[in-house]
Amino acid sequence: MGIFVRRHAKAASLYNNVAVLYVKSDHSVLEPKIEYNSKNGFPELIIKYPKVNTKLPVWVNFSKIKRFKQYHNLGLKLLAEKGFVPDVLHCNIMYPAGLIAKLWKKEHQIPYVITEHWTGYLDSDGRYNNSSILKLTIPSIARRAEKILPVSTDLKNALQKKKLGSNFKVIRNVVDTDQFFIQEKTKNSFLVVADLENDQKNISGIIEAFQEVKKLTPKIQLQIAGGGKDEMKFKALVHKLKLNDHIHFHGRVPAKKLNDLLAQSYASILFSNYENLPCVIVEAFAAGVPFISTNVGGIKEIFSHERGYLIKTKNKKELIEAMLNVVKENWDEEKLREYAINNFSFKHIGEEFNKVYQSVLGK
Repeated sequence: MGIFVRRHAKAASLYNNVAVLYVKSDHSVLEPKIEYNSKNGFPELIIKYPKVNTKLPVWVNFSKIKRFKQYHNLGLKLLAEKGFVPDVLHCNIMYPAGLIAKLWKKEHQIPYVITEHWTGYLDSDGRYNNSSILKLTIPSIARRAEKILPVSTDLKNALQKKKLGSNFKVIRNVVDTDQFFIQEKTKNSFLVVADLENDQKNISGIIEAFQEVKKLTPKIQLQIAGGGKDEMKFKALVHKLKLNDHIHFHGRVPAKKLNDLLAQSYASILFSNYENLPCVIVEAFAAGVPFISTNVGGIKEIFSHERGYLIKTKNKKELIEAMLNVVKENWDEEKLREYAINNFSFKHIGEEFNKVYQSVLGK
């Protein structure tokens, strides 16, 4: 289960009785595995079942859908036995979870809403446009939803352009503003927090821009937190440019370590070719740190000059200028943090969800 989904569930649970059902095929299990816990403050039922093992194309698809429905129905039954019967279904991502929501609305008369995070609807991504299966199944899921809750206005516009739903409300992802906070530390670096994948994130562009910045500020450092398929390529590039003493790879780090890295940073950076609305930006704000980002996806919706710099994609000159300028400015750390709390905290997002649920139930 993704961290964004779990955070949304926690936010919703502040004002409602919430249970999470997570059903997933898993090649490592030979028979269904059922786990029930309440360690996050609300019940979670996790069901893993064996993947379909056949090479017949038509039968594979039929069997996948059949098992997906079967184990979701089992999950609904098990939750009911524990006394939980939903008034509203809240799906995350239209496909494939929306298939179950549409089925249960028909069979059990349970209304559903959908939070949508997926960048695949953006033209800059293209995965929805290139999938005949998604274009066949998602429109009816969207049409039957009581409300669709994209995490950015940019994503809402993409859904509207493709005529996927008609009743929208933008509700952002949650950032844990208790884990990210202002600290007094000496600043000597820039920070990149990202999947280390170059087609989207353009990490190589950041490394090359940093090389130019270092010529003017020789003691500056670049910290890179994250992992991914291109990590070794980036390390080879750093070695080639003789930047090993100035660029440091930390791997995927927990929130405490990330908060410490932010406290030592003049700014955090994204140089992506496309995005939705990354939480790493708001995590930086919560820590009182400005951001430099390309103007893609929904990022401009949460930016102003008092929070950092927006630049064009693939424009290393603009990135270099922003890195040099951000060091010179005096940033209002408390104002940055206040913005994060007022717009992305568990409390705020929970209140927004509660309004949606009440309107769906006619209260």
